[in-house]
Amino acid sequence: AKLGVDILKIPSGQINNLPYLRATAKYNKKIYLSSGISYLSEIKDALNVLINYGTKKSNICVLHCSSEYPTNIRDVNLNAMKTIKKMLKVKVGYSDHTIGSDVAVSAVAMGASVIEKHFTLDKNLEGPDHKASLNPKELNRFIKSIRNTEILLGSEEKKPNPHEIKNILA
Repeated sequence: AKLGVDILKIPSGQINNLPYLRATAKYNKKIYLSSGISYLSEIKDALNVLINYGTKKSNICVLHCSSEYPTNIRDVNLNAMKTIKKMLKVKVGYSDHTIGSDVAVSAVAMGASVIEKHFTLDKNLEGPDHKASLNPKELNRFIKSIRNTEILLGSEEKKPNPHEIKNILA
């Protein structure tokens, strides 16, 4: 916060660290709260601490994730984002630790407003997250896929597309 960043990220492993949450909340910045290895009740408790100590609820986005590197797609459970959003009335996002980009793009289609994806210059480096990270070329394709998904989602209004009007007259 002292460096002037606009958004603070709370990693999954700190979701139950109440002194850390209280200290972070006092800055009243936007917060991305990762929710790996946690139950819904723990996310709710963390949100209550953040809100009670100074962060506006509207500034918080809960990132659904699995804290496994890489995450097997069977362990993703994107539907949990719906539960978090519905039950806790917060913005949701997805922190992706799977290999590739399909899961994160699907999360956008399901309403994720934030995507976190690790990137690396070398997938063979030591450490748990390099294998699930994207290299610069993959990151570029990843961003394009997400932007295309945002476009294809369109609006919630159902009406003829301007380009299909000609078919009404045919």
